[in-house]
Amino acid sequence: MARVLVVITPAEGHVNPSLGLVKQLTDNGEEVVYVCTEEYRSRIEQTGAELRTYPFPEDAFSHDPALKPAEYKHPYQFVYMMVGGIIRKIVPEVLRVTADETFDYLIFDSLMGWGGTIIAEKLGIPAVCSIASFAFVEPLGTEQDMDENRKDVKELYEATMKLTRQLADEFQVRVPAMDEIARHEGRLKLVYTSRHFQPQAEKLDDSFIFAGPSIVPRQDAPAFPFEQLRARHQQTVYIAMGTILNKDLDFYRLCFDALQDLPVTFVLSSGKHTNMEPLIERIPANFIVQPYVPQLEMLQHADAFITHAGMNSTSEALYYNVPLVMIPLTSDQPLVSKRVQELGAGITLDKNNLTPVALRAALAEVLGNPAYRQQAQVIGESLRQAGGYKRAADVITNYFAAINR
Repeated sequence: MARVLVVITPAEGHVNPSLGLVKQLTDNGEEVVYVCTEEYRSRIEQTGAELRTYPFPEDAFSHDPALKPAEYKHPYQFVYMMVGGIIRKIVPEVLRVTADETFDYLIFDSLMGWGGTIIAEKLGIPAVCSIASFAFVEPLGTEQDMDENRKDVKELYEATMKLTRQLADEFQVRVPAMDEIARHEGRLKLVYTSRHFQPQAEKLDDSFIFAGPSIVPRQDAPAFPFEQLRARHQQTVYIAMGTILNKDLDFYRLCFDALQDLPVTFVLSSGKHTNMEPLIERIPANFIVQPYVPQLEMLQHADAFITHAGMNSTSEALYYNVPLVMIPLTSDQPLVSKRVQELGAGITLDKNNLTPVALRAALAEVLGNPAYRQQAQVIGESLRQAGGYKRAADVITNYFAAINR
């Protein structure tokens, strides 16, 4: 069987979707070497892959200015983050820890963009792009329509291309054009969603494989008193704002103010790095607050989900037919929430004008109008029928087996 190199950006929303695929590849007999950081050792090794690590600050996407998620106003901002925050920092490390080794093919994270192409070229192997969000038909930030002639846009272009030329010289590869850096490259592009949910799917060719979300029970998930949910109230609402942007105590305070007197049980996942001590006395009786909640299990009990609309969380909710109240914050989240609302499975709120009244009204609409759950079920069915990580692994192994015959 083949020897596979997997290189994924060290972030929850990118590592987690890859785990089911990697386990299935190893179960199919592939030998997988997975390059990531020490933070993810336990869950990666549970797949049967061999882990190679490199130094990278834990929780870097919360603290590193170059990596911290932002609301991109122009595509160049996203590309600069890729080049300066990811390619420059990760590609040399990947080549170092895999030096003098041979592989049959590469699976790389789409957030690495051109960096994945560099690794494939230096190792002389074909590649598969792992896309943990929607496939970008247009570059992230395009919808903002910022003037190309603005001084700051021109400066950002020059800074990005200067760094790109330096890296191309370092790795002895061709200098890409700006629009090539973030492009989805590879023989195959694996997208963890369905064609139904993907915006503008008709513009994507057959090299894009829509396999649906990778729903794999997490071995490190903590216990949770699910029996307490219906004992309190008939409806349960789950609240979680992801693993990078979940430290906003003002938002949690707003939730308490808006929802404290509703006959609903609220489960709030505050994040393991969030200090909730200042709010301990403010937690209402209808709230269960824990630093980490087993999300896949919780969503199977939830009547609605209040979320930042990260792709992983959104896909998992829809997979279990849960409608959403979405407060997109950064990156691709506005795109994800827009698509959910277009398909009728949730309501989007503006983070800049969020009030207790607005949050309460949106939640009441989603809980009270069955159309939202019905549309969530339509999307959920498309995600379940896409085949998941088993189909993804079969498509990849069959493709490379065929071209190597």
